[in-house]
Amino acid sequence: MGASQRLRGVGPGTVRLARVTAGVFLVGMAAFAAVPLAEALGAYPALRAAGAVLLIIGLTGCYLWLSVRAVLDRGSRWDLAVLAGMSALAAAVPFVAGPTWLSVGFMLPLAFAVTLRGWGAAAGFFASIAAGVLLSAAQPMSWVLFGSVQNLLTAGALAGLAIFATLLGELQRTREEAAKLAITEERLRFARELHDVLGHNLSVVAMRTELATRIPPEEIARLRRELTEIHDIARRSLHDVRAVVKGYREMSLERELSGVRRVLETAGVRCDFAELPSTLTPEVRVALAWAVREAATNLLRHSDATVCLLGVEPCGDRITVTVANDGVRAGGGLSASGAGAADAAEATVGGSGLAGLDERLTQVGGSSGRHIEDGWFTLSLDVPGGPMAAALISATGDRK
Repeated sequence: MGASQRLRGVGPGTVRLARVTAGVFLVGMAAFAAVPLAEALGAYPALRAAGAVLLIIGLTGCYLWLSVRAVLDRGSRWDLAVLAGMSALAAAVPFVAGPTWLSVGFMLPLAFAVTLRGWGAAAGFFASIAAGVLLSAAQPMSWVLFGSVQNLLTAGALAGLAIFATLLGELQRTREEAAKLAITEERLRFARELHDVLGHNLSVVAMRTELATRIPPEEIARLRRELTEIHDIARRSLHDVRAVVKGYREMSLERELSGVRRVLETAGVRCDFAELPSTLTPEVRVALAWAVREAATNLLRHSDATVCLLGVEPCGDRITVTVANDGVRAGGGLSASGAGAADAAEATVGGSGLAGLDERLTQVGGSSGRHIEDGWFTLSLDVPGGPMAAALISATGDRK
Protein backbone atom coordinates (compact mmCIF):
# COMPACT_ATOMS: atom_id res chain seq x y z
CA MET A 1 0.00 0.00 0.00
CA GLY A 2 1.45 3.36 -1.05
CA ALA A 3 1.78 6.38 1.20
CA SER A 4 -0.99 8.23 -0.66
CA GLN A 5 -3.35 5.30 -0.08
CA ARG A 6 -2.53 5.29 3.63
CA LEU A 7 -3.29 9.00 3.86
CA ARG A 8 -6.79 8.38 2.50
CA GLY A 9 -7.68 6.78 5.81
CA VAL A 10 -6.45 9.68 7.92
CA GLY A 11 -8.97 10.70 10.53
CA PRO A 12 -9.05 12.64 13.80
CA GLY A 13 -7.54 9.68 15.66
CA THR A 14 -4.55 9.53 13.29
CA VAL A 15 -4.02 13.27 13.62
CA ARG A 16 -4.04 13.02 17.43
CA LEU A 17 -1.60 10.11 17.34
CA ALA A 18 0.78 12.00 15.06
CA ARG A 19 0.68 15.07 17.28
CA VAL A 20 1.21 13.08 20.46
CA THR A 21 4.13 11.21 18.87
CA ALA A 22 5.76 14.41 17.63
CA GLY A 23 5.17 16.11 20.97
CA VAL A 24 6.74 13.23 22.92
CA PHE A 25 9.86 13.25 20.72
CA LEU A 26 10.23 17.04 20.84
CA VAL A 27 9.78 17.23 24.60
CA GLY A 28 11.97 14.18 25.12
CA MET A 29 14.82 15.75 23.15
CA ALA A 30 14.87 18.59 25.66
CA ALA A 31 16.50 16.11 28.04
CA PHE A 32 19.76 16.62 26.14
CA ALA A 33 20.01 19.96 27.92
CA ALA A 34 21.20 17.95 30.94
CA VAL A 35 24.60 17.41 29.26
CA PRO A 36 25.79 21.06 29.19
CA LEU A 37 24.04 21.70 32.52
CA ALA A 38 26.03 18.90 34.19
CA GLU A 39 29.29 20.17 32.70
CA ALA A 40 28.62 23.75 33.79
CA LEU A 41 27.75 22.75 37.35
CA GLY A 42 30.76 20.46 37.72
CA ALA A 43 33.52 22.34 35.92
CA TYR A 44 32.92 26.07 36.29
CA PRO A 45 32.88 28.58 39.15
CA ALA A 46 29.52 29.28 40.79
CA LEU A 47 28.86 32.56 38.95
CA ARG A 48 29.61 31.14 35.51
CA ALA A 49 27.73 27.95 36.32
CA ALA A 50 24.67 29.96 37.37
CA GLY A 51 24.83 31.98 34.14
CA ALA A 52 25.14 28.81 32.06
CA VAL A 53 22.17 27.24 33.84
CA LEU A 54 20.00 30.30 33.21
CA LEU A 55 20.97 30.49 29.54
CA ILE A 56 20.40 26.79 28.92
CA ILE A 57 17.07 26.78 30.76
CA GLY A 58 15.96 29.85 28.79
CA LEU A 59 17.06 28.28 25.51
CA THR A 60 15.24 25.04 26.34
CA GLY A 61 12.10 26.90 27.41
CA CYS A 62 11.98 28.83 24.12
CA TYR A 63 12.52 25.57 22.24
CA LEU A 64 9.63 23.88 24.03
CA TRP A 65 7.33 26.87 23.51
CA LEU A 66 7.90 27.05 19.76
CA SER A 67 8.04 23.32 19.02
CA VAL A 68 4.98 22.30 21.05
CA ARG A 69 2.87 25.16 19.68
CA ALA A 70 3.95 24.19 16.16
CA VAL A 71 2.82 20.58 16.70
CA LEU A 72 -0.52 21.79 18.08
CA ASP A 73 -0.81 24.23 15.15
CA ARG A 74 -1.44 27.14 17.50
CA GLY A 75 0.68 30.03 16.34
CA SER A 76 1.02 33.08 18.54
CA ARG A 77 1.91 36.70 17.94
CA TRP A 78 4.73 36.17 20.45
CA ASP A 79 6.42 33.44 18.41
CA LEU A 80 8.71 35.78 16.50
CA ALA A 81 9.73 37.55 19.70
CA VAL A 82 10.46 34.18 21.34
CA LEU A 83 12.49 33.15 18.27
CA ALA A 84 14.53 36.37 18.44
CA GLY A 85 15.20 35.85 22.15
CA MET A 86 16.14 32.23 21.52
CA SER A 87 18.64 33.31 18.86
CA ALA A 88 20.30 35.67 21.33
CA LEU A 89 20.48 32.94 23.97
CA ALA A 90 21.92 30.44 21.49
CA ALA A 91 24.66 32.94 20.54
CA ALA A 92 25.62 33.44 24.23
CA VAL A 93 25.51 29.81 25.39
CA PRO A 94 28.81 28.69 23.73
CA PHE A 95 30.77 31.36 25.62
CA VAL A 96 29.34 30.37 29.02
CA ALA A 97 28.38 26.68 28.91
CA GLY A 98 31.46 25.30 27.20
CA PRO A 99 31.85 22.97 24.21
CA THR A 100 29.17 20.51 25.26
CA TRP A 101 26.55 23.13 24.33
CA LEU A 102 26.54 21.43 20.91
CA SER A 103 24.34 18.72 22.42
CA VAL A 104 21.49 21.27 22.28
CA GLY A 105 22.62 22.84 19.00
CA PHE A 106 19.62 21.31 17.20
CA MET A 107 17.15 23.50 19.09
CA LEU A 108 17.63 26.78 17.22
CA PRO A 109 17.53 25.27 13.67
CA LEU A 110 14.36 23.41 14.62
CA ALA A 111 12.80 26.60 15.97
CA PHE A 112 13.45 28.41 12.67
CA ALA A 113 12.04 25.48 10.65
CA VAL A 114 8.73 25.27 12.55
CA THR A 115 8.18 29.00 13.20
CA LEU A 116 8.98 30.67 9.87
CA ARG A 117 7.64 29.80 6.42
CA GLY A 118 9.20 29.26 3.01
CA TRP A 119 12.65 30.64 2.29
CA GLY A 120 12.83 32.28 5.70
CA ALA A 121 12.57 28.92 7.44
CA ALA A 122 15.22 27.33 5.20
CA ALA A 123 17.60 30.29 5.54
CA GLY A 124 17.22 30.39 9.32
CA PHE A 125 17.69 26.63 9.59
CA PHE A 126 20.99 26.49 7.70
CA ALA A 127 22.23 29.83 9.02
CA SER A 128 21.87 28.61 12.61
CA ILE A 129 23.75 25.39 11.76
CA ALA A 130 26.55 27.44 10.18
CA ALA A 131 26.62 29.80 13.17
CA GLY A 132 27.05 26.81 15.47
CA VAL A 133 30.11 25.73 13.49
CA LEU A 134 31.62 29.22 13.69
CA LEU A 135 30.96 29.57 17.43
CA SER A 136 32.73 26.25 18.03
CA ALA A 137 35.73 27.01 15.81
CA ALA A 138 38.09 26.95 18.81
CA GLN A 139 37.27 23.29 19.47
CA PRO A 140 38.76 20.29 17.61
CA MET A 141 37.39 20.42 14.07
CA SER A 142 36.51 16.72 13.90
CA TRP A 143 34.41 17.05 17.06
CA VAL A 144 32.74 20.23 15.76
CA LEU A 145 31.88 18.66 12.42
CA PHE A 146 30.49 15.55 14.10
CA GLY A 147 28.33 17.60 16.45
CA SER A 148 27.15 19.91 13.64
CA VAL A 149 26.15 17.01 11.37
CA GLN A 150 24.37 15.38 14.29
CA ASN A 151 22.48 18.63 14.99
CA LEU A 152 21.62 18.99 11.29
CA LEU A 153 20.12 15.50 11.12
CA THR A 154 18.37 15.76 14.48
CA ALA A 155 16.84 19.16 13.73
CA GLY A 156 15.78 18.01 10.26
CA ALA A 157 14.14 14.85 11.58
CA LEU A 158 12.31 16.65 14.38
CA ALA A 159 11.20 19.45 12.06
CA GLY A 160 9.89 16.89 9.58
CA LEU A 161 7.99 15.11 12.36
CA ALA A 162 6.43 18.36 13.59
CA ILE A 163 5.55 19.54 10.07
CA PHE A 164 4.11 16.12 9.21
CA ALA A 165 1.80 16.23 12.22
CA THR A 166 0.71 19.74 11.22
CA LEU A 167 0.08 18.68 7.62
CA LEU A 168 -2.03 15.74 8.78
CA GLY A 169 -4.19 18.15 10.76
CA GLU A 170 -4.50 20.40 7.72
CA LEU A 171 -5.38 17.38 5.56
CA GLN A 172 -8.13 16.44 7.98
CA ARG A 173 -9.55 19.98 7.97
CA THR A 174 -9.38 20.12 4.18
CA ARG A 175 -11.27 16.86 3.87
CA GLU A 176 -13.95 18.10 6.24
CA GLU A 177 -14.34 21.28 4.18
CA ALA A 178 -14.42 19.26 0.95
CA ALA A 179 -17.16 17.07 2.41
CA LYS A 180 -19.18 20.15 3.37
CA LEU A 181 -18.73 21.62 -0.12
CA ALA A 182 -19.78 18.33 -1.72
CA ILE A 183 -22.94 18.28 0.37
CA THR A 184 -23.68 21.90 -0.54
CA GLU A 185 -23.08 21.22 -4.23
CA GLU A 186 -25.37 18.21 -4.14
CA ARG A 187 -28.10 20.25 -2.45
CA LEU A 188 -27.78 22.93 -5.14
CA ARG A 189 -27.90 20.31 -7.87
CA PHE A 190 -30.98 18.71 -6.35
CA ALA A 191 -32.68 22.11 -5.99
CA ARG A 192 -31.86 22.93 -9.61
CA GLU A 193 -33.25 19.62 -10.81
CA LEU A 194 -36.51 20.15 -8.95
CA HIS A 195 -36.78 23.70 -10.28
CA ASP A 196 -36.19 22.58 -13.85
CA VAL A 197 -38.69 19.73 -13.59
CA LEU A 198 -41.49 21.36 -11.64
CA GLY A 199 -41.04 24.83 -13.13
CA HIS A 200 -41.73 23.57 -16.61
CA ASN A 201 -44.51 21.15 -15.77
CA LEU A 202 -46.34 23.52 -13.43
CA SER A 203 -46.20 26.24 -16.10
CA VAL A 204 -47.81 23.81 -18.52
CA VAL A 205 -50.48 22.88 -15.96
CA ALA A 206 -51.25 26.55 -15.33
CA MET A 207 -51.48 27.27 -19.05
CA ARG A 208 -53.67 24.24 -19.78
CA THR A 209 -55.89 25.00 -16.81
CA GLU A 210 -56.38 28.55 -18.05
CA LEU A 211 -57.32 27.22 -21.46
CA ALA A 212 -59.75 24.78 -19.88
CA THR A 213 -61.57 27.61 -18.08
CA ARG A 214 -62.30 29.22 -21.45
CA ILE A 215 -63.99 26.18 -22.92
CA PRO A 216 -67.75 26.73 -23.29
CA PRO A 217 -69.92 24.58 -20.99
CA GLU A 218 -71.55 22.82 -23.91
CA GLU A 219 -68.17 21.40 -25.07
CA ILE A 220 -67.93 18.96 -22.19
CA ALA A 221 -65.99 16.39 -24.21
CA ARG A 222 -63.23 18.90 -25.00
CA LEU A 223 -63.12 19.96 -21.35
CA ARG A 224 -62.67 16.34 -20.29
CA ARG A 225 -59.80 15.93 -22.75
CA GLU A 226 -58.07 19.00 -21.33
CA LEU A 227 -58.55 17.78 -17.75
CA THR A 228 -57.21 14.38 -18.76
CA GLU A 229 -54.12 16.05 -20.25
CA ILE A 230 -53.63 18.08 -17.06
CA HIS A 231 -54.01 14.93 -14.99
CA ASP A 232 -51.40 13.14 -17.11
CA ILE A 233 -48.97 16.06 -16.75
CA ALA A 234 -49.43 16.03 -12.98
CA ARG A 235 -48.76 12.30 -12.85
CA ARG A 236 -45.64 12.72 -15.01
CA SER A 237 -44.47 15.49 -12.70
CA LEU A 238 -44.84 13.22 -9.71
CA HIS A 239 -42.90 10.51 -11.53
CA ASP A 240 -40.16 12.99 -12.49
CA VAL A 241 -39.81 14.25 -8.94
CA ARG A 242 -39.49 10.71 -7.66
CA ALA A 243 -36.89 9.99 -10.33
CA VAL A 244 -34.91 13.10 -9.40
CA VAL A 245 -34.94 12.05 -5.76
CA LYS A 246 -33.57 8.66 -6.72
CA GLY A 247 -30.97 10.25 -8.99
CA TYR A 248 -31.99 8.25 -12.04
CA ARG A 249 -33.65 10.88 -14.18
CA GLU A 250 -32.20 11.34 -17.65
CA MET A 251 -32.98 13.98 -20.25
CA SER A 252 -33.65 13.17 -23.89
CA LEU A 253 -33.16 16.06 -26.33
CA GLU A 254 -35.51 14.53 -28.91
CA ARG A 255 -38.22 13.84 -26.33
CA GLU A 256 -37.84 17.34 -24.91
CA LEU A 257 -38.11 19.00 -28.33
CA SER A 258 -41.21 16.94 -29.12
CA GLY A 259 -42.81 17.81 -25.81
CA VAL A 260 -41.99 21.51 -26.11
CA ARG A 261 -43.39 21.64 -29.64
CA ARG A 262 -46.63 19.97 -28.53
CA VAL A 263 -47.08 22.28 -25.55
CA LEU A 264 -46.29 25.47 -27.49
CA GLU A 265 -48.56 24.57 -30.38
CA THR A 266 -51.36 23.85 -27.91
CA ALA A 267 -50.82 27.35 -26.55
CA GLY A 268 -51.13 28.79 -30.06
CA VAL A 269 -47.40 29.25 -30.72
CA ARG A 270 -46.20 28.16 -34.17
CA CYS A 271 -42.95 26.19 -33.97
CA ASP A 272 -40.25 25.81 -36.61
CA PHE A 273 -37.42 23.63 -35.30
CA ALA A 274 -34.31 22.76 -37.31
CA GLU A 275 -32.70 19.33 -37.04
CA LEU A 276 -29.82 19.07 -34.58
CA PRO A 277 -26.66 17.24 -35.75
CA SER A 278 -26.04 13.71 -34.57
CA THR A 279 -22.39 14.46 -33.71
CA LEU A 280 -23.30 16.12 -30.40
CA THR A 281 -22.02 14.28 -27.36
CA PRO A 282 -24.60 12.89 -24.92
CA GLU A 283 -23.55 15.47 -22.33
CA VAL A 284 -24.07 18.38 -24.73
CA ARG A 285 -27.45 16.98 -25.78
CA VAL A 286 -28.50 16.83 -22.12
CA ALA A 287 -27.45 20.45 -21.58
CA LEU A 288 -29.36 21.53 -24.70
CA ALA A 289 -32.43 19.62 -23.54
CA TRP A 290 -32.42 21.57 -20.27
CA ALA A 291 -31.88 24.82 -22.18
CA VAL A 292 -34.84 24.14 -24.49
CA ARG A 293 -37.02 23.29 -21.50
CA GLU A 294 -36.02 26.49 -19.70
CA ALA A 295 -36.67 28.58 -22.83
CA ALA A 296 -40.13 27.06 -23.28
CA THR A 297 -40.94 27.54 -19.60
CA ASN A 298 -40.07 31.23 -19.68
CA LEU A 299 -41.90 31.70 -22.97
CA LEU A 300 -45.10 30.37 -21.43
CA ARG A 301 -44.64 32.41 -18.27
CA HIS A 302 -43.47 35.76 -19.52
CA SER A 303 -44.05 36.34 -23.23
CA ASP A 304 -46.81 36.96 -25.80
CA ALA A 305 -45.12 34.87 -28.47
CA THR A 306 -46.90 33.53 -31.53
CA VAL A 307 -43.80 32.05 -33.21
CA CYS A 308 -40.87 30.08 -31.78
CA LEU A 309 -37.89 29.26 -33.97
CA LEU A 310 -35.01 26.90 -33.27
CA GLY A 311 -32.03 27.33 -35.59
CA VAL A 312 -28.73 25.47 -35.93
CA GLU A 313 -25.57 27.02 -37.38
CA PRO A 314 -22.32 24.96 -37.55
CA CYS A 315 -19.05 26.88 -37.25
CA GLY A 316 -15.95 24.69 -37.33
CA ASP A 317 -15.99 22.36 -34.34
CA ARG A 318 -18.65 24.48 -32.62
CA ILE A 319 -22.40 24.67 -33.13
CA THR A 320 -24.63 27.63 -32.35
CA VAL A 321 -28.21 26.79 -31.44
CA THR A 322 -30.65 29.70 -31.32
CA VAL A 323 -34.09 29.72 -29.76
CA ALA A 324 -36.04 32.83 -30.80
CA ASN A 325 -39.59 34.08 -30.32
CA ASP A 326 -41.58 37.18 -31.23
CA GLY A 327 -43.08 37.60 -27.78
CA VAL A 328 -41.18 40.59 -26.39
CA ARG A 329 -43.76 42.64 -24.55
CA ALA A 330 -43.96 46.37 -24.83
CA GLY A 331 -41.91 48.08 -22.13
CA GLY A 332 -39.07 45.50 -21.95
CA GLY A 333 -41.11 42.40 -21.16
CA LEU A 334 -40.13 38.77 -21.17
CA SER A 335 -39.32 36.34 -23.86
CA ALA A 336 -38.53 32.73 -24.28
CA SER A 337 -35.13 32.82 -22.73
CA GLY A 338 -36.04 34.60 -19.58
CA ALA A 339 -34.63 38.10 -20.12
CA GLY A 340 -36.18 41.33 -18.90
CA ALA A 341 -39.06 40.70 -16.55
CA ALA A 342 -38.16 37.03 -16.24
CA ASP A 343 -34.80 37.92 -14.77
CA ALA A 344 -36.48 40.28 -12.35
CA ALA A 345 -39.10 37.71 -11.43
CA GLU A 346 -36.54 34.97 -10.81
CA ALA A 347 -34.34 37.38 -8.83
CA THR A 348 -37.30 38.24 -6.65
CA VAL A 349 -38.21 34.70 -5.75
CA GLY A 350 -34.65 33.37 -5.76
CA GLY A 351 -35.15 31.20 -8.83
CA SER A 352 -32.31 29.23 -10.38
CA GLY A 353 -33.47 28.55 -13.95
CA LEU A 354 -31.18 30.92 -15.83
CA ALA A 355 -28.26 30.36 -13.49
CA GLY A 356 -28.73 26.60 -13.85
CA LEU A 357 -28.86 26.91 -17.65
CA ASP A 358 -25.57 28.85 -17.75
CA GLU A 359 -23.99 26.42 -15.31
CA ARG A 360 -24.96 23.38 -17.37
CA LEU A 361 -23.56 24.89 -20.56
CA THR A 362 -20.32 25.90 -18.84
CA GLN A 363 -19.82 22.35 -17.58
CA VAL A 364 -19.92 20.98 -21.15
CA GLY A 365 -17.69 23.72 -22.57
CA GLY A 366 -20.50 25.90 -23.89
CA SER A 367 -21.91 29.36 -23.28
CA SER A 368 -25.13 31.29 -23.77
CA GLY A 369 -26.12 34.75 -24.91
CA ARG A 370 -29.35 36.72 -25.03
CA HIS A 371 -30.46 39.75 -27.01
CA ILE A 372 -33.63 41.58 -28.10
CA GLU A 373 -34.14 43.08 -31.53
CA ASP A 374 -37.30 44.31 -33.31
CA GLY A 375 -39.64 42.61 -30.87
CA TRP A 376 -37.81 39.29 -31.10
CA PHE A 377 -35.91 37.67 -28.27
CA THR A 378 -33.08 35.28 -29.14
CA LEU A 379 -31.33 32.84 -26.85
CA SER A 380 -27.97 31.75 -28.34
CA LEU A 381 -26.35 28.52 -27.17
CA ASP A 382 -22.76 27.92 -28.27
CA VAL A 383 -21.73 24.28 -27.70
CA PRO A 384 -19.00 21.87 -28.89
CA GLY A 385 -19.95 20.00 -32.03
CA GLY A 386 -17.99 16.85 -31.22
CA PRO A 387 -16.46 14.83 -28.36
CA MET A 388 -14.72 16.73 -25.57
CA ALA A 389 -11.72 15.83 -23.47
CA ALA A 390 -12.74 17.93 -20.50
CA ALA A 391 -14.71 16.75 -17.48
CA LEU A 392 -18.40 16.74 -18.37
CA ILE A 393 -21.64 16.40 -16.48
CA SER A 394 -23.89 13.41 -16.62
CA ALA A 395 -27.59 13.41 -17.34
CA THR A 396 -28.39 14.25 -13.73
CA GLY A 397 -25.89 17.08 -13.53
CA ASP A 398 -23.13 15.20 -11.68
CA ARG A 399 -19.53 15.34 -12.84
CA LYS A 400 -18.10 12.21 -14.33
